[in-house]
Amino acid sequence: MAKNFLINGDTKNSLSPFDRGLAFGDGIFRTLLVEDKQPKLWKMQYHKISNDLRSMEIKPPSQKILLEDIQKLFPSKGIFIAKIIVTRGESHTGYDFKKGIKPTRVLLKIDFNKKKYDLLQKGVTLTTTDIKASSSPYASIKHLNRLENVLARKGLNKDSFDAIMLDSNGNVCDCARSSLFIRYGSDLFTASNKGHGIHGVTKKIIEENIKRLNLSMNYSPLTIDQLKKADEIIVSNSIFGALQVIRFKNKKWNKGALANSITSLLNETN
Repeated sequence: MAKNFLINGDTKNSLSPFDRGLAFGDGIFRTLLVEDKQPKLWKMQYHKISNDLRSMEIKPPSQKILLEDIQKLFPSKGIFIAKIIVTRGESHTGYDFKKGIKPTRVLLKIDFNKKKYDLLQKGVTLTTTDIKASSSPYASIKHLNRLENVLARKGLNKDSFDAIMLDSNGNVCDCARSSLFIRYGSDLFTASNKGHGIHGVTKKIIEENIKRLNLSMNYSPLTIDQLKKADEIIVSNSIFGALQVIRFKNKKWNKGALANSITSLLNETN
């Protein structure tokens, strides 16, 4: 039976129960698409991986090592989801750790549901969650402590694609598993991610190419009532790209052009 994971580059390795990723969430992860053995948006993804690890004072694996892992695990044909996890490594001393411990890297291969992806292109429904997005100086790091996101997703009904998370002031942050973009005319609003949420690859691409979309980026806080008055709402991440929101609570939107424009932009980016 084919393995769907590598641990430190080998299907035969196992994960130590003393790994700090298990005990403390002491590590980072990234999810991305791999098509025909080629990781999508790799340059930007690796930049995020290495920056997040350095912020946590963990030595990042080289691009060469991670790409070799991908070549080893993924087949030559087909689209899959890759999840890259890097932890600080093993320790037996509680929160404390010795300098120079060897990081653990894990690579997962996950099936990509093309039928579900195609269905999502017709538009998605959002809801809210009672779980608040807490403020943290480490919020922009995609670390392994994702309890807020897990609990926010836990309460979803079957008709909702994702849940909008609010900060302690009641302002809109991102969703539990995706970035949120709200258009009013030529202004595109999104959370600043200063203390909240993840500043992911797709959000960075949209920000850097906002003029190509004939829009201006705005980071002013918005309430739920203001969100309902939007011309268009888009959710995005590295797996499904950009999706149009067609329903939120009692508000409905017709399919617009922005999601397709952002998807084209993402597809053009190397």
